[in-house]
Amino acid sequence: MTSSDIFLISPNLCKNLSIQTSEKIKPQNIYNFLTTLIQSNDITLDINDKIFYHFICESNIYEIYIINTTNEYIQTQASIYNSHYTSTINDIDLFITNDYFAVYKDSKLYFFKENKNYQIEDILSFVNHKYKIDINNTIIINKNQIVEYENIFIEKNNKYIKFIKPIETKFYLYYIIYLVILVIILIIYEINIKKPKKIISNKIVYQTNKDILFDIVKIANIYKLQIQKLQYKDKYKLQIVSTNKKNFNKFLSYYKDNINIKNIYKVKNKYILEFELEQ
Repeated sequence: MTSSDIFLISPNLCKNLSIQTSEKIKPQNIYNFLTTLIQSNDITLDINDKIFYHFICESNIYEIYIINTTNEYIQTQASIYNSHYTSTINDIDLFITNDYFAVYKDSKLYFFKENKNYQIEDILSFVNHKYKIDINNTIIINKNQIVEYENIFIEKNNKYIKFIKPIETKFYLYYIIYLVILVIILIIYEINIKKPKKIISNKIVYQTNKDILFDIVKIANIYKLQIQKLQYKDKYKLQIVSTNKKNFNKFLSYYKDNINIKNIYKVKNKYILEFELEQ
């Protein structure tokens, strides 16, 4: 393989998700972690999808990207700025284009995001607030410079992204089962809305921890609850946030026999619930 074999993709062609965890996910759990989160966000995976990610250690945030292509050798346009460096520099740099911005750490791509017509000050504030990162240098890139960097990158670089691919047979079987379960859950949810006294209290039986996590994320979306932190060792530990305590009550009424509540408290105008999932 040569550099000319690499398919250089625009960051705007990538679907992007962000998720914060309490710590870095172990390599043996990363496939289930990524695919569960993607599916729970109503993104249908195709067998030609390629999934790759960056972990931001300062904030324990995973930036997850999905690109649909049959090409096995891909690289993102956000990676072309490594030729900006003649040697390794222990700085954190911000490259800004009209379409996206890319953060580089120690002369390597750290992560990238879509630029939604933000001003420089807005991007710097966003990176500092969300990712707990202080930028050392800001570089504005115009269209002509992008072409120059691309030409240099294609001429000298033959590295491609290491990505994750959906498992075709297991994934589609799992997704069909998920759709059936989701329909049943929505029917039960509608019944509970009409007849609030009839609350399901029996423990729901799941085959794996991944199944219950998938279900929890989906129901959290229904009740407008935000999953703020997620940790997995022997079991899943989650922290969810809501501005409406009634949403917590509905959530807990459904899952009370599967959830071991660790803490519930209020910070400013937000309610925070910490719990473990029990199979």
